[in-house]
Parts: sequence; structure tokens; C-alpha cells
Amino acid sequence: MIQGSMGTFSSVKVRTLSFACFLAVVMHFVAGANTARVVYPRLLEERSSDGGMMVKVHDDLTLNLRKGSVAARELRVLTEENGRLVTRFYDGEDIERNLYEDEEKVASVMVTKTGSGVRMEGLVSPTHRIKPMPVSEKSEHGLVAHEIHEIEHKEMLDKTLTYKSNVSEGTASERVLS
Repeated sequence: MIQGSMGTFSSVKVRTLSFACFLAVVMHFVAGANTARVVYPRLLEERSSDGGMMVKVHDDLTLNLRKGSVAARELRVLTEENGRLVTRFYDGEDIERNLYEDEEKVASVMVTKTGSGVRMEGLVSPTHRIKPMPVSEKSEHGLVAHEIHEIEHKEMLDKTLTYKSNVSEGTASERVLS
């Protein structure tokens, strides 16, 4: 269940990728494969007119990011921690400040610009997530090291979100609120 300043949102399609990214970041990411790919994302282009940017994550993935948005000015997120239900409130405007999405690649990430590059956290595809490495290694060009992990969809986020795969067309999937 998600409650916003405008009321409770139930059975409503939300800008699914942006919301899924937010939940992944809030919940410290969903379970994923133990092996990680180390990458050094690099800002290729920044467009001030629309706030967008192009980021090369690795040789096979370049994201054309534009500003993302969330469903409400205030979000109420229910999670389970150590068998107890925990409620947290988040300011939608704070989330949107660093939220970007690439609709074509089905990516939604929180991006923070650093002096020498970017720090990214979120979903880079329906099947992979990215986060900065705990001990921040840097490349010879000062780029921040990140880990990319595969997402295990059977444990995707929580019980209020479902994962619909469209494998036959090879297209992106959609996450909807139950």
C-alpha cells in the first residue's frame, strides 16, 4: 500500500520504473546473484535544457537519461524488517531531485554527479541493478567503481509488486501495483 498526500493509491499503475527504482534504493536492493560485474559509469553528455544526460555504464550499455518522477509529494512505504512491519515516509520532491529514467532501456536510477563522474543506484534494466561499490575504488580517470547485479525476479521487491515478463517479444517488462 502506498499513501500519498493526495490519498491512498491502490490498484493504480504508477510510473512503474521510477517507483521500482525508488523502492529498490529504499529497500537496499532486492536479492540478486552473488557475482557482480564491476563497471565505471562515465558521463558522456549533459543537456541543461531538459535536465537529461547520457551515461556510458559499460561498453554494451549507454543510458539516455531524462528526469524521472514519482507518484506523490509524500510516499508511505511499508516494509518488513526482522518480522516487524515498518512504515517510512519519503518526500517525493527529494526523490525526484536525483531520479532519472531511460524508457528505451527500461532503466530508472538515482544519479549524483561527482567532481569526476557520476554515482548511480537503481535499475539499469528489468534484469539488472547498479550501485556504487562499498569501498569506492576509482579508475585511472577518477571514475567511481560500481557493481551490477542480476535481479532474481521471484523475490522482486515485495508482495505488492508483481513482475510481468514479455519474453516472447524480447521487450521490457512492467511492474504494477496490486
